[in-house]
This record gives sequence, structure tokens and C-alpha cells, in this order.
Amino acid sequence: MKTMPLICLFSMMSLAGCKIMPNAIRSDAQNAEIFKLLEDGSIKFSRSVGGTTGELSFQLKDRHNCRVDYWADDPTGRPSPTSPMAVDCPAAASGNVVKIPVQNIISGIPLTFRIHVWPKTLTFLTSLSLDFKESRDLTKIQTSYLVVSRYMGPRNSNEIYTFQFSKVTNLSEVRTALQSKGGAGEDNCSEEDLDQEMPFPRYKSQNDKQNRPLHGLGKVITDGYGSEAASVHRFFPTRLVQFYKSVDRQLNWKWKFDWEGKEYSFESFPPGYMASVEFVDGENRVSVQNRSLGNALSVIDVTNQNLVLSPVLLYAPEIGEYHLTIKTADASKTVLRCEFGPEQRDLTIPSRYMQKLTAGEYLVTLDLETSQIHYKEGAAYPPWLITAQDWIHFKINKKM
Repeated sequence: MKTMPLICLFSMMSLAGCKIMPNAIRSDAQNAEIFKLLEDGSIKFSRSVGGTTGELSFQLKDRHNCRVDYWADDPTGRPSPTSPMAVDCPAAASGNVVKIPVQNIISGIPLTFRIHVWPKTLTFLTSLSLDFKESRDLTKIQTSYLVVSRYMGPRNSNEIYTFQFSKVTNLSEVRTALQSKGGAGEDNCSEEDLDQEMPFPRYKSQNDKQNRPLHGLGKVITDGYGSEAASVHRFFPTRLVQFYKSVDRQLNWKWKFDWEGKEYSFESFPPGYMASVEFVDGENRVSVQNRSLGNALSVIDVTNQNLVLSPVLLYAPEIGEYHLTIKTADASKTVLRCEFGPEQRDLTIPSRYMQKLTAGEYLVTLDLETSQIHYKEGAAYPPWLITAQDWIHFKINKKM
């Protein structure tokens, strides 16, 4: 069984109570630095035939110190993503090759390794780090259906339906579709009102008539992050819906469901969530966190300079995007849309776009869209695509 790994990202402030996931994305800049100590391309992980043990190996450029943390990319795997295994490197063999035995893991659940390296004359605090993920060939996982969950974070609502492909599709194609950018320019911004529709919408399913059945999907019940039994949509009998009275962001999402009359279950990570968005202007810091258009919105004064936003996140999956939309004050026209990847901690709108805005107020929405894919090799049920949207609304006051 597998879901996509999750991360807990921070801006310049820390977030109390955040359950830190170990999979925080490392920057490309640090990766480049570590290759001064570690041979690029030398990292390998091989499993035993049974899949419950393996060996990680890599080559250092000198007799440096190193340590490896590793965890399963699934909340039900070993070691747990919230309790990684830490191993100090044994003495390197000839040619400075390090070999680390990996034991007590679960067959079929990939691992992520974080390799820390530092010179012998220094301490661990100076270490450089690199994440290495055990590869899995998604082209071999084929399906005719998806079970799709669309969760709206600020509303605590979830819609569940099945999606039928026009032909047998592999999960590599699904992942690629989730990572597509949708036509933004080189700086990720466009003055056109781009179609930001999420992939695999219900009405584009191969069988999209209103009387389309839920195929093999029966009852759905969730626990942990949100506890609720799904009910049939009051207007659309081919969809299931949930409305959570409350959620617990510290807990994994536990799913129980019927497929073709048989009961199954699995766990996924909590959905991505933005605690707030920060603006930094010199020594001044402004934080906004409004999620309702009906409330009075915070107003941020801006100029022709670059506009920089720093989201404070919990549990942002590896597959994800930010969408930033600026509209006129009456919301009648979109004047700018920008897209950013989940690894970007500071989201920048270039000054050349800010200069084009006339003086006055504008409505701004920062949307975080994240996805997890769950599948189990050889399972009798299709893969699940668990998507989540979270957003924060505010205004900017453009001053000339």
C-alpha cells in the first residue's frame, strides 16, 4: 500500500503543535553542496527477495562522517514517517564506500533516506543533507478507474465519486497530470484567466451521465482526521458527501469502504493546510488567515515592488501547487494568476506585474491544492486520488 509522502513546511515563524513530518524537501542548492562530499550518482538501495530487508550504499569523496535517517512513505509502514530510524554510518570500506543494512521494513512500501554528511573536523550541526527516495515504477500500476475524494478544507466538506478512464491508464500518467502547470509563463504568472480545473473532474469521466453509478464503490466511513459516514448527495445520487463538525490535524485519515460488496481500509496523511500567510516588508510583518469571503478582509498596502508571500503550512503533500489569484475589487475580472510549486517557501509576484496594477484595492486568494495517491499492488479495489484545497482571502491596496 502506498500514499505520496507528506511534508511540514515553515515560513520564518514556527507553528506550535505542528506534527513535523520527516520528508521536508531539501533545496537544490544544498544538494549541489553535498556533492562536494558525496559522489553524485553513487547512492543505491537494493532490497532482498522477500522485501523486508535491504542495503543502502553510497561513496564519499573522503573519510567524512555521515548519518542516515529513513522512513516508510506510508503511515502504515515501518519505520513510521513520524518516527524515522537514525543510523550512524559504519566505517567506510575501500574507496570510501559506505554500506548500511536496512532491516524490519515492509515489502511493497517504498522508503525515503535522508543522508547527512560532514567533514571529520566539524560536527553534525554543519552537515549537508540529501533525500533519496526508493523508486517505484508507476507505469506498471494500471487501472480503469479512480476513486476520487475532493476535500474543501475551510468548509470541512468532502465529495467522493468514481472516475472511469476511456482506456486502461497507469499511475505514472495520473501523477504527471497532477503535476502539470496549466500554461503559466516562465515566472509562473499570467495576466490571462487560466482554467485552473483540478484533474479528473467527475463530468469528464468516460461515463459522465447523471445516472452513472458509483461503479463498485459502496459505503465510505472515515475516522482519525475527520470522523463521519458518507451519505448520498441530495441532488446527485452518483456522489457521496461528508461534512465534518470538527477535524484533528494531528491524526492520519483512516478510510473504510466497500468495493463490489467487500470491505477494505487504509490510512492516508492529513490534508494540506495553510495556518496563515505572512508578508514581510523590512522589519514589519503582517500575518493573514481569513478563509471566509463573508468576513472583513485584511488589507495589505503594496507598491510597485515585488510582492512576496510566505505561507505557513502543515502537512503539505509532495504533489501540490499554490494558485494565487488577484481580482478587481468587485471580483468581476481576474487581473493576474500565478502558480508555484510546494517546495517554494517564498512566493514572489514580480514587480513588472505589480507596476501594471492601477491604484486601489484588489481581492486576492491564495489557494493550496494538494493530492495523495493511495494504491495497493494486487488489490481488488482501484487506486484512490485524495485531493484537498485550502485557501486564504485578503485584499491588497495598491499605492502608486
